Amino acid sequence: MRIMRSFRKKFSGILLCFILFSGAFLSSAIAGDIAIFGDSQHNESIQRKVVQTVLSFKPSAVFRVGDNVDNGNDPAQWKLFKDINGPLLKAADYFPALGNHEEESPLYFDTFPFLDHKRWYSVEREGIHFIVLDSNSGLSSGSDQYNWLISDLKKIKEDVRFRIAIFHHPIFDVGVHGADEKRLGPILLPLLQRYRICAVFSGHDHNYQRFIYKGIYFIVTGGGGSNLYEQARKSPYLYKFEETYHFCLLSPRIYSLRIRIIGIDSHTIDDFTIHKE
Repeated sequence: MRIMRSFRKKFSGILLCFILFSGAFLSSAIAGDIAIFGDSQHNESIQRKVVQTVLSFKPSAVFRVGDNVDNGNDPAQWKLFKDINGPLLKAADYFPALGNHEEESPLYFDTFPFLDHKRWYSVEREGIHFIVLDSNSGLSSGSDQYNWLISDLKKIKEDVRFRIAIFHHPIFDVGVHGADEKRLGPILLPLLQRYRICAVFSGHDHNYQRFIYKGIYFIVTGGGGSNLYEQARKSPYLYKFEETYHFCLLSPRIYSLRIRIIGIDSHTIDDFTIHKE
């Protein structure tokens, strides 16, 4: 009897480990990939290649970091945008951020009516809390956007695995635009650290850049089709720079978030993993 009890105890432990492992594996498998990219004002053929490549990875959601068109007040450009991005708009949830080239045009909100004229908002997909901001609008302490941001950060649920911010103008940038052009760093960096934001995605500079600052990843993903920009200076926080067309592909898992940077011929430009605290 003692031998049987010992066997059952060991077998139960093995079975429990198998169930837990299987559950983790299944949960990891069902999480959908998420694409992020921006700055597609020019080069229609390149834009189409980017969209086609994104589609080939079958993302469940797509986030844009701004500058979807060159002139936000031109209806013809929005018509072309819909034609190029139509397959993505149908295949995945599509979440845009305002860039400077949208020109605060009402055509932007006509194109994305689900926004209900919101310039900043948050959504949760695949266990990730995404905060989409408008870097063209005021973010100083006491502004409407700042007050909303504080409120949203405080309401993030503890079971959310990762927290990501998206806005057009980057805080860190070694391209042709000035570093922290909108002076967002002094305002946002303390909040990003306090509320455990793991990554920030921006555009504006037409290239790929990866920085790490105090444990937070800062990604510039402006390779959606516009004319590319070269590197103009150095930064102690820069880990990777590529003057190339691309998009970011996020693969969320239970305890990690893999981020691959994919070129328009589907090759991997960069590949790194953020681990849950």
